[in-house]
Order: sequence, then C-alpha cells, then structure tokens
Amino acid sequence: MKKNAKYMEVYSDVKKKIENGTYAIGEKLPTGSELAKQYHTSKLTVKKGLDMLVSEGVLHSRSGFGTEVLRKPIHNSKVFGPSEGFMSVVGEEHVDSEIHMFSIELPSKKIAERLQINDKEYIYNIVRSRFVDQQPYSLEQTFMPLSIIPGLEPKHLKKSVYSYIRNELQLEINASHVWMKGVLATEFDANILGIDAGDFMIEVEKSVSLANGTPFEYSITRHLYQDFVFEAVFVEK
Repeated sequence: MKKNAKYMEVYSDVKKKIENGTYAIGEKLPTGSELAKQYHTSKLTVKKGLDMLVSEGVLHSRSGFGTEVLRKPIHNSKVFGPSEGFMSVVGEEHVDSEIHMFSIELPSKKIAERLQINDKEYIYNIVRSRFVDQQPYSLEQTFMPLSIIPGLEPKHLKKSVYSYIRNELQLEINASHVWMKGVLATEFDANILGIDAGDFMIEVEKSVSLANGTPFEYSITRHLYQDFVFEAVFVEK
C-alpha cells in the first residue's frame, strides 16, 4: 500500500481536527515549529500541508500573527476550483462515468473561439454522464484540441482526464473561467439522468487554461439542481 507524502499527513490530520472541533473556528493553530515536532517533520513540510487548507479557505495565515481556523471543511459538495477535476473533489471511488460520445472532428466557430484555435484544427468532442454513488449527477460535453492534449483515449475518460494531463502529458493546469445559469432539461438530459424533460438544472460553462495561458478545455456541464452546491471563498492578501 502506497504511503501518503508527509505533507498530506499533516493536511489530513489538521483537517480532521478542525472537523471534529479539536481546533475550533477562530482558534490559532500551534506554531510551525510545534507542529513540525508533533508530526516529526520539517517546518517546510508542515507549511506545505497547511497551505493546502489555506487555499481551500479553511485556514488563514498572516505573517507575525500565525494561522487561524476560518471555517470547517465542506464534504460532498461539488466545488470546482481553477485546476480541479470532478474526481479530485468527489473522490474517484464514488464516481462512475458513462461515455455517450467520443469523436474527433473540426470545431464550430464558437468552439474554435473558446479554445483560441482556427477552425481547421481537430478537436475531441466528448459527452459523458456522471454518477456519484450510483446516483445520477451530471451530463457534460467537453471539447479539447488534439494539438494540445494528444493521445486521449476512452480509457482516460472513465477515470480522470486531468490526471492524464498532469501525470502523463506533464502539463500544468492553471486557471478557469466559469459561467453558471439555470436551464431546463432536454429530452437527452432526461433520458440519461432519469429526470423529466423541462426539469430545472444548473448549467456550468467552463474554459480552462494551462500555466502558459493556452486554453485546453471548453466544457458545458448540466447538473441536477438538488445536488449542486457552489462555494467561493475570497481571501484578502
């Protein structure tokens, strides 16, 4: 069994202690030196683990003040940050995917504009439905340029495409632009997700870029409104 990295141990344990009230909201954590001694590791490793909770808006850290608990972590909410894929949020063991379309084709004018490519460059057109713990959750259509994401196969779509991009293509995902609106379910939505045509849904439109600013994904995802939760945390630097 693969052992977690030490900073992940710090991250997980501090997160658990915030959840169970060992560290209360508004309370300052022990110093970096104290935590390093507690976890038998370096202050740098402790900082790396705590920084993950800072980025999630759970902790707030200020120079000369220390690190304070802002809120408890949220579980089972479908929250998408700039570089997070669906499975990294929900957990791969909870997700099943069904592929309805996986084709290589030329883009429409709108898709070419979103991906900042010309209409002669081929793209993947992917349609997948997602189920969380065997319950229908969403239906998504994703477009990616072949020139930027080569070698994508159906086997990758059953798991995490973002893991393939990061781990196999060694590309860094950086930022996303997200739009959300309410829509009514189409007949296709209804047939796949087991709802009625005309039911209310939440549609999330997303453009995602690599670290160099190059767009690599444009997607439209329709969520069952009952399970959709969006949270944004704004932290002043």
